[in-house]
Amino acid sequence: MAAVGIEVPERTNVCAIVGLLCALTGLFVPALVFGAIGYVETGGREHETGSGLAVAALILGAVELIVVVLTAVIVLVTMH
Repeated sequence: MAAVGIEVPERTNVCAIVGLLCALTGLFVPALVFGAIGYVETGGREHETGSGLAVAALILGAVELIVVVLTAVIVLVTMH
């Protein structure tokens, strides 16, 4: 029995794209969520790319979260 070669075009994961867009607009919580989902999905699907976008969303979202937390701590400490 011969194997039938069906070519499936590669596509970029939508969650990875949304995560990166959220990170670029400063929405760090959705960036972390969609980045994590996109990273997991691209690892399990053969014809889907975007793991780099998902990692970028995770890194930017984490940096934004750290900046927000540090800013809140500094503001709270200087108020007293």
